[in-house]
Amino acid sequence: MTLSSADLAYVRSQAAVALPDTITIERLTRADDGAGGQTETWTIAYADVPARLSERTGREGIMAARESVEADWVLTLPYDQDITEADRIIHASLTYEVVFVNTGRSYDTVRRCFLARIA
Repeated sequence: MTLSSADLAYVRSQAAVALPDTITIERLTRADDGAGGQTETWTIAYADVPARLSERTGREGIMAARESVEADWVLTLPYDQDITEADRIIHASLTYEVVFVNTGRSYDTVRRCFLARIA
């Protein structure tokens, strides 16, 4: 079965209703420090992004581009939200690192990420 563009748009609009939270997505930027090194700063890439944050029930590690880590949180975002595994998330004054972004599925109606709380 194939979904039409209109059907997919409808399902995406309904999925957006189930995103009761808002988050901030921060991205690492590096600037020359004038002494041969770099200064790293987290800057806001996106603010007030609709989202849903929930705790994972399974405790298996997630293999990302780096070592296996415990990713105890699932972040659900609009299907087309720009986010990378190098970003971090601020939600309710808590900070999370993005461990894995689930992309490339058929008929994406949301984007899911696995997170680890860091502060």
